[in-house]
Amino acid sequence: MTETPERADVVRMVAAVAPSWSVERIRPQDGGTDDVALLAVATPEGRREVVLKSFSGAGVPARVARSEPRLLGLLARETDVPVPEVVGFVDDHPDLPAPFFLAERLPGEEVGGRFFDLSADALETLLADAGRYLAQLHDLRSFDRFGRVGVEPASTNGTDSEREVGGADSEREVGAEDGNLAVVGDRHGPRTRWADWLLADAEETLDGLSGGRFDDLVPALREYVEEAVPALSGPETASLVHWDYRLGNLLADPETGETTGVLDWADLLAGDPAYNLATVEDHAIDWRTRDPVLRRRLREAFRGAYRAGRSAEGEEFRERKRVAHLCNRLHAMACHPDWYADADPAVRDERAAEHRMFVRSYLD
Repeated sequence: MTETPERADVVRMVAAVAPSWSVERIRPQDGGTDDVALLAVATPEGRREVVLKSFSGAGVPARVARSEPRLLGLLARETDVPVPEVVGFVDDHPDLPAPFFLAERLPGEEVGGRFFDLSADALETLLADAGRYLAQLHDLRSFDRFGRVGVEPASTNGTDSEREVGGADSEREVGAEDGNLAVVGDRHGPRTRWADWLLADAEETLDGLSGGRFDDLVPALREYVEEAVPALSGPETASLVHWDYRLGNLLADPETGETTGVLDWADLLAGDPAYNLATVEDHAIDWRTRDPVLRRRLREAFRGAYRAGRSAEGEEFRERKRVAHLCNRLHAMACHPDWYADADPAVRDERAAEHRMFVRSYLD
């Protein structure tokens, strides 16, 4: 996690976006790879609750982080996905932690740690919302390459006159810059084929598994991945993929399960919709509960809502999704030591055994 900006910097960041506003309260939020603070501000129209998000560490590269306010504006205009209204943003600054942006604070409660507090009906609504919103996201924009989505700076010399700034008191229409969203690449790309990006990502994960708890599985998994992934067909173009669409990034009404906010759009992938569906099913359903009846109910709600908004049929799509489930499991195996560092040893061993059973279904 990066260091939280000092109060003086927060005040200056708000002034850079909305000069007529004054900061009354700052409440930093813990966790994550970027800095988020909840602010109460006084504006000419009255008191307002907003969120300040900045990226000054190594977690999300600046050229990737610059895409988030633009994506939020694009989603607000062209989809029903509940996202915060962007007040304004600054792409680059000589002495403030940039990029950063201000956005409205949405209603609802965080549901990341409340899975078992929600009723089955509420969970079904939450997953149906996810299917509907991802269908809209996947049809929003397409790219001819696969990799991380971002925005390259207009200038790199850091002068005030060439900074890209959009704010509540500026003449620029906030969010009007979504046209320069592009695949800026990452350590695996950009690639012209989805299978090439996925293979590079899986091989890196397998490298990380070598020498650890699952070391004995690595040779067979590597052989499978190096045969199965290059054989995948399609997609021909890349869609916007929110690979981290998980309960921890959602706000919802805890009684009804209605999603009131989808957060964390700073690190999107231009990738395969099938991969996105697999990651959501894994993180929000299959790894959350071991109740087979509830799992089936939530999967049906998620898949049904997605199909209602966007066709996902076809053998090639299903095969890409099947392989994506394995690649996502490799990430979970790599994260196993961190996720269960403080867990009871019996629980830690049980989760490891589940990983082994899952990947064996691909290898046997």
